[in-house]
Amino acid sequence: MAGFRTALQAVADRVPETQTLMVIGTDGIPIDKLAPRPVSDIETVAAEHTTLLRASLSTSTDTGLGGLRELTMVTERMTTLLVAITPEYFLFAALSPGAIVGRARFALRLAGLSLRQEFE
Repeated sequence: MAGFRTALQAVADRVPETQTLMVIGTDGIPIDKLAPRPVSDIETVAAEHTTLLRASLSTSTDTGLGGLRELTMVTERMTTLLVAITPEYFLFAALSPGAIVGRARFALRLAGLSLRQEFE
C-alpha cells in the first residue's frame, strides 16, 4: 500500500484542487484513498461513477474503439476523472470547481504508470 499512497500523494502535490483520490476497481471498491479535502459521500459518488465506467468500458470494446483509458465528468460542484491503471483498476480523482483538468490528467497518467507494476 505504500506505493499507492506515494502515487496518490504525488498527484495531490501537483494538483492543489484535489479533494479526494482513490485507487478503485471496476467493482467500485476502493483499494486506497487519500482525501486532502474530504467530501461527504465521495465513496458513493465513486461507486456510482464505476457504473458509468463499466458501461463505457463495454461500449468502447463493443464498438471496436479499444480499451477505455480515461473518463471525465464535469458538474457544477466537482470534476471527476477516472484514469486507467489496468483494464480492471483505475485512479479516481475528485477535484474542486475551477481545477486545471489538463494538469490533473497528466498527474494521474504518471501515477497510473507508476502503479501498473503493483498489479502485474
